[in-house]
Amino acid sequence: MSLTLQTITIMTYSREQLTCTMPAEHVYPFIIHRGVDEYLEKLQGERTRYTKKHVVSHLLSGCQLGTFPSYENALAVVRKLKDKPYFLMPTYDLLTTHPDRHKIGKLVQQLKHRYSGD
Repeated sequence: MSLTLQTITIMTYSREQLTCTMPAEHVYPFIIHRGVDEYLEKLQGERTRYTKKHVVSHLLSGCQLGTFPSYENALAVVRKLKDKPYFLMPTYDLLTTHPDRHKIGKLVQQLKHRYSGD
């Protein structure tokens, strides 16, 4: 695992931007990082360690794609998606209005199902 302490900006589920410094790794155009909830719990002193879960987010927009049970699973998803031109869209609005959105959405759902361990 090669996560290093980095300052990143993530879009929360309520579509607000959150800038935080946490263990993360850039694999353009994605970032693999620890969960925001765990990060906030650590800041408040409610948690001393992170779990093994890792989150994949779109680096350009900050949108979170999913949470995975391990770094290896998160990296496997990133490797399957990183060369798709769709993910070069720099904003949430461009991602959600792109003509390939539904096709890529199905692929993301298949990968989440395969690698999320549920």
